[in-house]
Amino acid sequence: AVSYGLLDTGTLGGYQMVDLTSMVQSVSITRGRNREMEQFNGGTAQLQIYDPTRLLDPLNTASIYYPFVAPRQPVQVLAGGVIIYTGFVTDWDLDYGYTTNANVTTVACADAFTVLANQSMNAVTPSAESSSARVAYVLTRPEVAYQGPYSVGTGSSTLGAFPITEGTNVLSYLQNVACSEQGYLFIASNGTLTFTGRAAVLNPISSIAFVDTGSGGIPYRTLMNQYGDELLYNYIQTQSPADPANPSTTSDATSIALYQAQQYTKLDLLNSTVAEVAALGNYLLGRYMDPVLRFTGVTVQLAALSSADQVTALSTDLTRIASVQKTYSVGSPASVTQTLIVSGIKHSITPGSHVVEYTFESTDQSAYFTLDDAIFGILDTNLLAF
Repeated sequence: AVSYGLLDTGTLGGYQMVDLTSMVQSVSITRGRNREMEQFNGGTAQLQIYDPTRLLDPLNTASIYYPFVAPRQPVQVLAGGVIIYTGFVTDWDLDYGYTTNANVTTVACADAFTVLANQSMNAVTPSAESSSARVAYVLTRPEVAYQGPYSVGTGSSTLGAFPITEGTNVLSYLQNVACSEQGYLFIASNGTLTFTGRAAVLNPISSIAFVDTGSGGIPYRTLMNQYGDELLYNYIQTQSPADPANPSTTSDATSIALYQAQQYTKLDLLNSTVAEVAALGNYLLGRYMDPVLRFTGVTVQLAALSSADQVTALSTDLTRIASVQKTYSVGSPASVTQTLIVSGIKHSITPGSHVVEYTFESTDQSAYFTLDDAIFGILDTNLLAF
């Protein structure tokens, strides 16, 4: 028999993190999503570690870390004291050199989405409730019992009392909740499973500025932009079990005449009423019926920044609002500034260099009515959000 809780024999508090900085040769991190109307992907990281003494070799029984060099061990990456990635080890890939001094271990990591992606739900019919309540309901189901930290923001959509079939994948279902809300579901840099309703990014206020003028914000090295039909949709079909026979359809004749019909179809929504399904379709049409030239990404070399700017850059997480400025020596206007949503973050770290790539998606350009707001609470000026 094994006894736990004996003084001087057991360990309190679970995991104890150890600092491996001196052994790390490089770090690469990828978080976010590839396109605005897709779901956020699981964040991944790869650490290349120089290990001549075989501390991280699972075959080395003399290692002080034996037998804990194993998959699913927790990992955190910090830069300048700021947590920029939290996840779990998925693979320890050992590359034995001709000599012990050449040993290199590559550690592959994935965030908590990998846990949800490998869980399924029992057959159940939830009550009609808000999208945020539905996220909390799923995470606390006994067959899910999510153990990590999570933060659930306020959702604006009401989801129906539609049956969940046996074996439904937990991550896919939660992502469908986010789509029905037109909100955001992702793992934050500190490992918190985060759900944010769509209202959180309406009438956005920037928390970080990227500039090319050398002052007034974070200077960037490169700027990418995009002006195409990737996010052009002028014929929208939406549907939920509220009306299983008749999808809601909305379109814009002017946009179709200019750009031809570009269709977006989402027929597995969870919204509780036909009216809300139709409103969601109209919302999508309003956002995507005309192409928008948008700045899609910047790269920043942290080594060139002040300590304060480094902290600002490193603390900027997914779905934060950013402003991006571009100045021109010829043409008009002389400067363009866009307000954008951070939708992707990549880190490439080697000795003496830390390059961060931020990718962006456009904010809703409409000004939505916000009660008690001096700017967005003006009657006959601002729009009501659905």
